[in-house]
Amino acid sequence: CVNQFYETGYYFINTAKNTLVTGNDIDLYNDENVKLYRCNGSSCSIVDKPESMTYYADINKRILKYNVNSGAYSFAYEKDIVCAFANNKCTPNADLKNQEFCITYKGELVLAKADIKNRETGECYRAPSISSTIYGYSQYLYNMNMFAAQMVDETGYYIVSLSTNTTVVSKNYKTKNNGLIVYGCQLSSCKEYTPEEDVYYYDGRAKTILRYRDGIWNTPSTSGYAYISINPADTYIYRFTKNVDEIKINSIANYGYYYTVDQEMYHCNEDEGSSCTPIKDTGYYFTNIGEVYYCIHDSEGLEATECTKQACVSGQYYYIEDAYYRCESSSTLVPVMSRYCSYNENVIVNFPLALTEEYPDKIKQAMEGIEKNNNSTAIVSRRGKNYLESVSGIFTNCTYNVEETKSTFDLVCVNNYVKVDEDTDDIKICSMEQLGYVECVENEENPEKCNVSGIELRYQLSFFAIAIAILIHMIFKIRSKNS
Repeated sequence: CVNQFYETGYYFINTAKNTLVTGNDIDLYNDENVKLYRCNGSSCSIVDKPESMTYYADINKRILKYNVNSGAYSFAYEKDIVCAFANNKCTPNADLKNQEFCITYKGELVLAKADIKNRETGECYRAPSISSTIYGYSQYLYNMNMFAAQMVDETGYYIVSLSTNTTVVSKNYKTKNNGLIVYGCQLSSCKEYTPEEDVYYYDGRAKTILRYRDGIWNTPSTSGYAYISINPADTYIYRFTKNVDEIKINSIANYGYYYTVDQEMYHCNEDEGSSCTPIKDTGYYFTNIGEVYYCIHDSEGLEATECTKQACVSGQYYYIEDAYYRCESSSTLVPVMSRYCSYNENVIVNFPLALTEEYPDKIKQAMEGIEKNNNSTAIVSRRGKNYLESVSGIFTNCTYNVEETKSTFDLVCVNNYVKVDEDTDDIKICSMEQLGYVECVENEENPEKCNVSGIELRYQLSFFAIAIAILIHMIFKIRSKNS
């Protein structure tokens, strides 16, 4: 006689005897020849042993529990409680106390969110079919189908739609009326979380990050950096990429400043327990990806911090925090590596005023000389908004140290620095446009100031400028004799 199973459910089959396991002897279920089959109404397949504790309502309408540690099945309860289920509510026929599951008269597995007294009604979970799964939360968080419930035993967040109890999908948060709930798990220890407004929560199954602010769930519109909680024990700045509605976490941030996709500036500080916090002061900030922002912070907290990206001159070099950077077309500063180094090339190096606490000695001396001897400044003023105001100079002989991954330059001159040519006794001034010293002419409006000569413009130096030039020339000769 051959029996073909059509009814949906779980079947314990002794394959040696080709018989269905029934009865109250649990040893029969744990026989080495017994396999658990899952039938969906049209086909059946063997069920692999689960990786965490799992409850099954088998075709005999008994609730069994699989223990991963022992690798064995047991009857979940001495006596199963029958309950009626409708509209996410259930009513048991006995006190449902310290007993998470009950079973319907059809043999469906139902999870009670909390204890329910006999004949009273409480909140419950039941999946719509054996082929579809939901999340149910009681003493533990479970991933359930209509006849089985596997305990969640993986650290992370599970963002669930309240209307379906399923993993969140984009339509759940793109409309305002759909509520979501966040379960945070550390292995099998799970609880509901009230979302913090500044934090994105990552669901690895949904492959998304979501933040709840002003009563609305939202996800970033573009790739970048964000303050993300990967699990209840790990909240930090992460870099992510977005492809349509799918989010991929790429890497965790290092220490330093990061400008997020929400236009917020964060500082990740090693000295504060490896935490990331929003900035608390107005000022200029150099981020870890090579961008400079000027941020205005409202100390009273009435207005959001507002940051504006600062522009740099493409192709020029910048000296920030004891390192050289090259400005790219997107106003991003990249470290000067060997491919940017040319030993015999003269280049412009800028020292941003806002980001330079202490100038190198040679730059400082030149700045003092320019102010004193040429009634001028080494600062280069640029047209356009939000350019980094800088002291600029001409440098050469770029050398890259592979072992230290560090570049060095030799100073040629600082903007507007005046000197006497030792060979011709001509007075020369440092020009950024000409990448070196050029002929110097008097400024008619300010006779004490020497300017870079124009193509057609030629002036005689004032008596004062000549005197200064002679003085500089004498100082150079005295120094050369002493050396």
